[in-house]
Formats: sequence, structure tokens, C-alpha cells
Amino acid sequence: MKFIHLVAEAQDLLSEGLTNMLIGLTVVFAVLILLSLIIWAFKLIGKIGGGAETPAEKAPAAPASAPAPAPAAAKGPGTMAESDLNIEGSIDGDTAAVILGAVAQECGGNFKVTSIKKM
Repeated sequence: MKFIHLVAEAQDLLSEGLTNMLIGLTVVFAVLILLSLIIWAFKLIGKIGGGAETPAEKAPAAPASAPAPAPAAAKGPGTMAESDLNIEGSIDGDTAAVILGAVAQECGGNFKVTSIKKM
């Protein structure tokens, strides 16, 4: 009689364990599906909101024979659009370009070197 009682108790434990496992797996997969839907929705919102263009969506490049228009110099705080830099006699133009590029990178501004004249 004691053996039958132990078998019944083991079956109850096994049944409870399988139920807990089934509930746990269901919750895990439901959360994974929910996260997948949220990530998919972010992609959809990005397309609707006019997010960053992918390379395929960009306009085709101008033909090689036509010169590209020069970008307008940025004006405002942190720009050197109005300054005139004279490096004559001190360093060569290539070195000046490298230095200006490094300074622009460190400052984080929208700096562009528009021209370097050889003397």
C-alpha cells in the first residue's frame, strides 16, 4: 500500500513539473515573438518617418564629365567660413590639410576644406 502511495505522489510531482515546464516554455516563446514584432515595427516606423536613406534609395551620381557643385560653406558658431588662413612659408599644403582635417574631426563640427592652393 505504501508503494502505491509513493507512485501516486511521483505522478503528481511529474504532472506538476511538466505543467510548469509547459507554462515556462510558452511564456519564453511568447516574449520572443513579442520582441520580434516590436523590432519589426521599428523598421516599419523608420520607413514611414522618412528615416535615413539606404544607398539603393539615393539618387544616382552625376556623370564623371560634369563637375560636382561645391558645397556651401557652413556659417555660424564653430565654423571658420569667414577666416583667411595664410600658411605661406611655414608648412606645405598637404601637411596643412592633414592638420585641418584632424582639427575638424576633433571639434566634431561640419568642417570642409574647400581649397588648398599650391604656392
